[in-house]
Order: sequence, then structure tokens, then C-alpha cells
Amino acid sequence: MNPRHWISVVILFCTLGVHHAPAQSSEAVDDTAQQETSGILDQGSDSLFGIFDFTQYSFRDLTLYWENDGTLPNLIDDTDRFYTNGTGIEVSFDPNLTPALESRLAISRDPNQRFGVGIALKQKIFTPADITLPNPPARDHPYAGHLEFVFAFQRADDTKHDHFGLSLGLTGHSSGSEGIQQWIHNTFPDEFDPLGWGTQLPGEPTINFAYTRTWKSEAADIGGLEMEMLPSLGFDLGTVSISARSAMTLRIGKNLPTDFGPASLLGHKDHTVRTSQSRMRPDGTEPNWSFYSYARIGVDAIARDLYLDGTAFVGSRSAQREPLVATFTFGIVAQYESFYLGWAQHIQTERFELQPDEQTWGSIVFGSSFEW
Repeated sequence: MNPRHWISVVILFCTLGVHHAPAQSSEAVDDTAQQETSGILDQGSDSLFGIFDFTQYSFRDLTLYWENDGTLPNLIDDTDRFYTNGTGIEVSFDPNLTPALESRLAISRDPNQRFGVGIALKQKIFTPADITLPNPPARDHPYAGHLEFVFAFQRADDTKHDHFGLSLGLTGHSSGSEGIQQWIHNTFPDEFDPLGWGTQLPGEPTINFAYTRTWKSEAADIGGLEMEMLPSLGFDLGTVSISARSAMTLRIGKNLPTDFGPASLLGHKDHTVRTSQSRMRPDGTEPNWSFYSYARIGVDAIARDLYLDGTAFVGSRSAQREPLVATFTFGIVAQYESFYLGWAQHIQTERFELQPDEQTWGSIVFGSSFEW
């Protein structure tokens, strides 16, 4: 990993974790410490630690993700290379923050504030162009598996949404990716055996922070259909990815939900609203269904990509990544009562120098609201 990337990570954690103050007398220091303890710890659920008060959480949604570059989800192509499979399970909660903490964390002065928490387990699998080679070319996409636990906190009002995500993960054999791909290829006929997992990125822990701000336009009426634009900006910082992201999503349909866009394994889900309660109309009515199609274009400026640059602490294979990557997505989302079903097709420009052409993959998302 380039030293300047580590400098950025160190600066981030120092900024988040260290509070600098001018020199004070010992009595002043004691008074300040007592005040800070009273202001943070003694407030209990009114302190920032209230975000992590799991005893106050109430369940919103359960969401399942599957992405693949061949088989059912991918309608354009049937391949087995590069980003080849992704799976995930995610649970959304209402953190039920105290009024005082809601006021401190509000995204704006708008009275319609909402908050959400997401907890997910995700796995991603990457392979080179030809999985039948026991020793793939050194500069091809490395075999890579990544298993990560993701904690997300979100806040929103009617027109803005903030996503803060922290992921902790493992690469290498501990990710389970090799076993999953081999099991799938042994289970289904006419699948080639992946023979090069002995060259995969070695095992090491990972940590990454993600932030995304999304805006939502006022819905326009077009022939009885509603249309919204959802631009977004964000960044990633950590041992997995260092990048800046921008995107524009356009969706059009009937009874558009009040969320901030479709759920995505590689992106995030809106945890601030329960699926079964996301279709409230301005006139107070609440239809029991929603349907829309959408298109999204995103561009990432990338300074580090674990899956191409290799592991941070141990020597590994790598490929020369491209600094700019664009992804075009189109898909559909349907909701009925408490159920959510989405499908999308993704087309992505070359991620590394020797990649012969763009990559495609498809995704399926299924979710449901429960109340207990």
C-alpha cells in the first residue's frame, strides 16, 4: 500500500478519536474532564453512544442480496471472471433515539427527521479471466475473496440522506470465497472448476469507512407517472478502498416510495424507513404497492482497490488498476405490502489495465418488513 494512503487513514482516525486542547492547569484539566464525562457518559441515551444502544432498537427490514456475472441475474452475458459473485444479508433497525439525541444528529432543521441503522454480512468473490488455469497470468485480476461485517448509521429528511458506514472484514481463505465458488461449480452442471485459488490474495483483516450524501428532487408528474432525480456524492477510506464517488439516479414509476433509491449490495440500502411504510402520499393516503424503473450512472476516482492493488500488510498478486471507473445500471423495483423485490443490470468500464473489455453482472434483491 502506498505510504500516502496510510497517512490518509491515520489522519482520519486521529481526527475522529483525538481532541486537542490548549495547555491548562491540573484543576482546569480535572474540571474539563469531569464536564466532558458528564456531557457524554452521564447523559446515557442522550449521548452519541445512544446510537449503539441496541436495547432500544426496533426491527424494520430484512434484505437479501445476490449478484452474479452469469446465470440468472445477468441478462447481457454469461461469464465467470473479475467481479463474479456477491451475496449479503442485511437487517435494518429504527434506533429510537431520544429527542435530545435526534436534535443533535439532525441532518437539517426540517421537522421530518428520520434515522436508521443497518447491520450486514457481505461476501464478494473475484477471479481472473480464465479460471481453468492453476497459475493465472501475474497481471490478470487476482483471485480474491472478502467477507465483511458492516455497520451503518443513517439520517435523513424529506430531501437529503446521509449514510455513514464502517466495515470490518477478512480476505483470503477465512473469507470462505474459495469454498463457496467450488461448491457452486460442483453443484451445477457445465461449470468449469476454478483451479487457481492457490494464488488468491492472502488472509488479513480489513477496515473501511464510507460516507454518501444523497439528494432527492421534488417528484414530477409525467403522464400520470412520478419521476425523481437522486444525485449523490461520497468517498471511501481504508484498507479496502480509497476513492471519491459521484452518481446520478433517475427513477420513474407509480407510487414512488419515500426512500432514497434502490437497495444495492455494493452500495447501501435506505435504513431510515420501513418498506411497508415507505409509500405514504402527501395527501395522507398509503397505497399498498409501488413499481418503478430506474437508471443510474456513477463515476469513481480510485486511489486504492484492495482487489486489484493487493493486500496492505502482506505481499500478494496485483494488477494495474485504472484511476477512473464508470458504472451504468438500469433496473426495476416492485413493492407490495411489506415485500420488496428488485432486479438490476450493471455495465462497468475496465477496472485494470489488461482487462480486455467492460464487465457486466446482474443483481437480485429481496426484502421484507417485520414488526416485533
